[in-house]
Amino acid sequence: MDYDKESDHPLVTLENITLRVGRELMFENTSWEIQADQHWAIIGPNGSGKSTLANAICHEVAIVHGRILYFFDQDGRNVPQARPYFNRGEIVKISPEAHRDLMQTQGGYYQARWQSFEGTDSPTVADLLTGKSIERICPYDVSPMKINQAIYHVRRQKAVALLGIAYLLERKILHVSNGEAQKVLLARALMQAPKLLILDDPFRGLDSSSRAALQRVIADLIAAGSPRLILITPRSEEILPGITHILCVADNRVVKQGPKHTILPTKPNREMFPSQEQTTSNPPFRFPAALRETIDRPSILVELQNTTVAYNGVKVLHGINWTMRHGENWAVLGPNGAGKTTLLSLILADNPQSYANVITLFGRQRGSGESIWDIKQNIGWISPELQIYYQRDLPCHQVVCSGFFDSIGLYQACSPEQADLAAQWLHALGLAPLADRPLSTVSVGEERLVLLARALVKNPALLILDEPCQGLDVHNRTRIIDLLDQLCRATPVNLIYVTHHFDELPQAITHVLKLDRGRIQERGTRQGVLGW
Repeated sequence: MDYDKESDHPLVTLENITLRVGRELMFENTSWEIQADQHWAIIGPNGSGKSTLANAICHEVAIVHGRILYFFDQDGRNVPQARPYFNRGEIVKISPEAHRDLMQTQGGYYQARWQSFEGTDSPTVADLLTGKSIERICPYDVSPMKINQAIYHVRRQKAVALLGIAYLLERKILHVSNGEAQKVLLARALMQAPKLLILDDPFRGLDSSSRAALQRVIADLIAAGSPRLILITPRSEEILPGITHILCVADNRVVKQGPKHTILPTKPNREMFPSQEQTTSNPPFRFPAALRETIDRPSILVELQNTTVAYNGVKVLHGINWTMRHGENWAVLGPNGAGKTTLLSLILADNPQSYANVITLFGRQRGSGESIWDIKQNIGWISPELQIYYQRDLPCHQVVCSGFFDSIGLYQACSPEQADLAAQWLHALGLAPLADRPLSTVSVGEERLVLLARALVKNPALLILDEPCQGLDVHNRTRIIDLLDQLCRATPVNLIYVTHHFDELPQAITHVLKLDRGRIQERGTRQGVLGW
């Protein structure tokens, strides 16, 4: 074939492929061509197969029929040459799984982030952003590098400046926030100078200014023409102007593909993003009777007095004074690195620095003889750390059962009554068919509901939700928010809710605490702080 211009050059082609995940066949006889001047977005609801298709491009999914060809080489006439493989660094994917792998490598359990002694030998961000780290060369190995270290150094300088993360270089990887970890992974990707960069939900966990900054970075990459991008997103507003083509997926098949202006209408249709109208008629949840029982709660659930947290002399929280009373539902807001997750770690009894502060939880001061498990018995929670470290091979019914013991996995047998209550919760949230399925096999939205059932199964006084709608499409976001509003109306549970999206705030939120750089910026009633 003759190629006269760049738009004629293929970059990656999928020819009649069929994928297999477990025993299930997906994307049967799918064809897709990404040309060298194109930037694509893959869109569709949670569980539609967006990430699976991207994983196939990276050879992370079994291809049982057809083939994928990569046109990363050119002959002397600049004609692209096909090969059925790609070399390390030619395709780089940033995804929730990449984030999970990074954090699990640095810390074997979710509390490791808060155990300062665990981070003593943990590598810094600067250590991660080196040529030897990227090429996976042992620090004591004297083998020559494939790319000169000086080249990596120049690339790191550019990536760090582009992303504005110079302040993170000396920080331990364990101690970066989830949003900051996103930026670090992108810097590491850019240092590899990939031909194709796959960004799977890249804006998750980022505050509004960080999202805007990342959008500018991606726009700059698109304008530079390299690397070519595939953007995977559950939100229609995250499809950037520089994206030229759209691939729509549903039920593990491609339903539409082509130039963006022909595929994406002003109001996306149901195949692409389930519309808000679809989600307003959700039937009421029927909560188990045990959760509706009135239990005596202390009048003050949380009280922090002049609370300060520091790592290696760097303060993360500065003199926090805050009280949460029974009957109040608080939103905790603030930019990445503001100290929100550190604040939650003190309430969850995961952070040992609580003993150096005056903190009262459920009427008892920390250090007065109560155990961590006494505190956790009053709390249900969901967080990005829980999703990173939870045992994903566990069946969903056992995941819910583990909530009785606050364990990241199930290590002891439930009583028949506990097992029955866990089953009731799965039924209440419409998840009964998933009871025997491993957590790793359900969609993102289903996983979040399973973990919410785990948080609620022991009838907690306090429910702590750290970005519970992260990565969810409109349908699942609305379902979670509706559930929380119904929960607060029907039960005596109290909420602490963290989000970077104001449209994800449940109506049940009564108060707002805003943090910035470890200090309280503003606090008060929802109306007083947000004006609505």
